[in-house]
This record gives sequence, structure tokens and C-alpha cells, in this order.
Amino acid sequence: MTMEQLATKVGVSYLTIFRVETGKVSPSVVLLSEIAQGLGRSIVSLIEEEQKDLVLIKSENQQVVESEKLRLKLLVPQGMINDQISISLGTAEPGEIIDRHKTDGHELAYIIRGKCLFIYGGVSHELSRGDLVYFNGKIDHSVTALETFEFLAIYFRPKAK
Repeated sequence: MTMEQLATKVGVSYLTIFRVETGKVSPSVVLLSEIAQGLGRSIVSLIEEEQKDLVLIKSENQQVVESEKLRLKLLVPQGMINDQISISLGTAEPGEIIDRHKTDGHELAYIIRGKCLFIYGGVSHELSRGDLVYFNGKIDHSVTALETFEFLAIYFRPKAK
């Protein structure tokens, strides 16, 4: 079931389900109950710490976020490995794709194909196939695609206090 299908089944917006899934908000007990019912599971099964030997997420069930020039496919959602790590596969078209911003964690990006301009703390870095960058998200950074490019991104959130 996709997040959009779950949102429809539960009667909330896709954005609400996305925020819960990515840990941006904590759901109320009522919403958690409705999500559990929509998934055909118990509330306890949603909050139990259970290590699974195998996790399979079919391609059609991987969440995709798109804009005019950027497509991100969430390969490993937050909570699958742990609450601090998520992994995405991105494809971008030429032009500014991620404007200047900061994040709380660290990020890693590996360029699979194409070229981009990564601006970090006001310094420009041209990245191309095979390049890898790991950085502190608290420093201003932005990305401009110089040509169509594909990348793997890993976001490391800080541990909750």
C-alpha cells in the first residue's frame, strides 16, 4: 500500500502520513489507531521494537516525492534501519533543484551519473559521476544540476535527546 492509498483509507492528507512516516510529527493516539486499522495491524505492532531478518519493499511501494526538476525515491525510510538514517535515490533535471538551506544532521551524496554544482558554505564544488560528498547539514548548502544527474543520498539525523 502506498502512503497516498493509506492516507485515503485513513481519511487524512498524504502530507500528514508523510510527516508521521518521516518523524516530522508524532501522531495522536487516535491517528495511530486509524493508521493501524488502515494497515490491518494492531497499534502495538506499530510501536514495538522488532528486528526483522528480511525487509522487502517492492519498487511500486517506495515513496516518491517529485517537483518540476527533482524526483526523490525513498529507498530506506526513517525507522527501517533506525530513526536516524534514511536513504533516497534522486534524479534531477538541469537547473537549481535544492535551494540554500540547513538541516540538523549530516548528509552523504554519491553521484551515479551526470553533473551538479554543490555549494557549501558559499564555496562551489562541481560533482560528477563517482564523486561522493559527506557534510554537516548545519552549514548552508544548495544544489544546481548542470545536466541531468542521478544520485544516492543518505541523511543521518541527530539522535533524539
